[in-house]
Amino acid sequence: MTTPLTALERDLLACVERLVTACETSTQELSGLEARSTKRLQAQLDGIAGCATLLIRSQIASMQALRGLLSEEATYNALDAKLNESLMLARDAEERLRQS
Repeated sequence: MTTPLTALERDLLACVERLVTACETSTQELSGLEARSTKRLQAQLDGIAGCATLLIRSQIASMQALRGLLSEEATYNALDAKLNESLMLARDAEERLRQS
């Protein structure tokens, strides 16, 4: 047999129930915030990785053009093509960086 709760006990129980509900709501909101933040950070990291890859490829194309120029193995058209490739890759990296 249970004894009925006093008015003070009922008020205390109501406060505890409100606290539990508030904690559950807060947990859900924080979980959602964490998921959104993690997704945004991952997208930014992916964008930076893509930019780094493009910049490395741009640098390789520049070095190939320079090597061809120094060794006199490449024609003007080949050098121009490599330098244009390098410039395009650098511009692509710049655009990706703006988007991320």
